Amino acid sequence: MRCLARSPEKLRNRPWLKDIEVVKGDVLVAKSLLPAMVGIHTAYYLVHNMSSGESYREKELLGARNFGNIAKDEGVQRIVYLGGLGGSEKNQHMHSRQEAGRVLRQSGVPVVELRASVVIGSGSISFEMIRYLTSWFPFIPAPSKTNHPGQPIGINDLLKILIASLERNEISGRIFEIGGPQVIPYPDLMVEYARQRRLWRPKISLPFYSVSLSALLANWLTPVPYAIAHPLMEELAAPSVVSTQNGAFELAGEGELSTYSSSVSHALARDEYLPKLPWTASLVTRRPLIKPGVITSGEGLLIYHRETNVESASRPLMEILMGNIIKNWEIEEIEKGLWIRLKQKNSPHGCLRIEFRLNGRLFIQTSMYEPFGLPGFLWWYVFLPFHKNRFKEMFDRLVHG
Repeated sequence: MRCLARSPEKLRNRPWLKDIEVVKGDVLVAKSLLPAMVGIHTAYYLVHNMSSGESYREKELLGARNFGNIAKDEGVQRIVYLGGLGGSEKNQHMHSRQEAGRVLRQSGVPVVELRASVVIGSGSISFEMIRYLTSWFPFIPAPSKTNHPGQPIGINDLLKILIASLERNEISGRIFEIGGPQVIPYPDLMVEYARQRRLWRPKISLPFYSVSLSALLANWLTPVPYAIAHPLMEELAAPSVVSTQNGAFELAGEGELSTYSSSVSHALARDEYLPKLPWTASLVTRRPLIKPGVITSGEGLLIYHRETNVESASRPLMEILMGNIIKNWEIEEIEKGLWIRLKQKNSPHGCLRIEFRLNGRLFIQTSMYEPFGLPGFLWWYVFLPFHKNRFKEMFDRLVHG
């Protein structure tokens, strides 16, 4: 198995890294794709270029063209493409996804195109916007222009479908519209999230809707930058539902598709995280956790990350890694001598966890605060200088003993 990545260093903490080959490349640079395609039977195209800003549509098509052409030249037998559902003149974001599918098919390689609506899972861009905006806002905005239906699909169902697209030869060359079992207006996605988080959030109808203002708020309040948030906010002005037969029922295999409520529950419980491993092995964050002094956010967490190389582990560090912890903290997970995740017993307005990890000579400390609604966000950001100093003192004490 081979993984193409533009920035392989961002995969450093992934536990599956040792089981695959990682090749550095960029779909916008055709020749960089050659090493990744050699000897490959099926290639998954999971790339999106929204972060490119206003030119993302052109780059979307260029990337698909390069990928398809190199796949054809190297004898790839199938491309599985995860695209978008509901493309129209009102939904340019999803329309560009479908245009990318058309370009991939023009390469001559058989393509299985999966057109999906909102994907619900911890780390999914759409779900993270639902999570953070519902937590920040004291109410759920429901502009008339966004009161359109969507058909969200859970990440577990989507993974089953992606695997089926590899294993089933008879579906090669087909386009599938896939969605969950429910059609839900976009504002009601936030309503259900608020219900499960026990947040009182009245839904208020608004007579106006500004895409730019909404994207700016998402940039400030969520891990999603403006360049990505803007096309997603445009998407809310049009429906995103299965128009014919729901291919998810054909591809997901036995059992029922997850309801939206069930998918949200799984995401909040972080069920897709690999068990017995640090959270930092699975987290998706706005800034990668690969440098010292990173302040960022992701998956409902506000994060302060530090790391450094040590000649040898200090006594205080080894005591913590062996499970000898101080009062007011409890052990959530531990692999003695290697890593430990602690949870503070009494953390105001949220839940504070800290992971300590010794990876060879690299010592990593990641503080993760999960706020409970707006008071939790304010507590973190208002006292951020105090938090930084507190975590830095803890880090220095463990490094130097």
